[in-house]
Amino acid sequence: MGAEFKQGARRPFVAVDVEPDRAAPFGTIVLMVLASALYVTMLTTVSFSAGGGDAIVGQGLESFFFTLALWIALAFLVVAGAVAGQTPRWNIVVGVLLVPLSGVAAIVAIDMCSRHIKWAVIGPVLLPLLIASYSTRACFAKLQAVFPGNGFDISIWGVIAVLSATLLLSAM
Repeated sequence: MGAEFKQGARRPFVAVDVEPDRAAPFGTIVLMVLASALYVTMLTTVSFSAGGGDAIVGQGLESFFFTLALWIALAFLVVAGAVAGQTPRWNIVVGVLLVPLSGVAAIVAIDMCSRHIKWAVIGPVLLPLLIASYSTRACFAKLQAVFPGNGFDISIWGVIAVLSATLLLSAM
């Protein structure tokens, strides 16, 4: 405990260092709700039928724009996590590299799904969830206490890198 001080002559006063609870980051929560809506919408654009003509071009553009919007929201979530938490520099560098790479991998995976490569759906399903889980841990102090150290970050970024590379190399 801290040092004791007398307040008048009546009773002692003890100074205690108390860390105030941080309020829930409102902007981050709004971004998460937006990203969730974009995630569901993006998943509805994934198609396993090739179709034909103008319809397939329209569906491809729709998938592209919803995926792009989702990845922009995810990039803002990663930035919010970097600002809110005590994020090491290596984490920021890895995020700057892997968030766009995973977005490209998700777009490639959606195209693979339209070409009847059904296992590729794991990209658009898992990549946004992994990025959002990293951001969620980075933004909330209680989750940082549950998952201390760099193990969680290394695991998440590692899975994102392996999954993105697998999708991109499989499309060649």
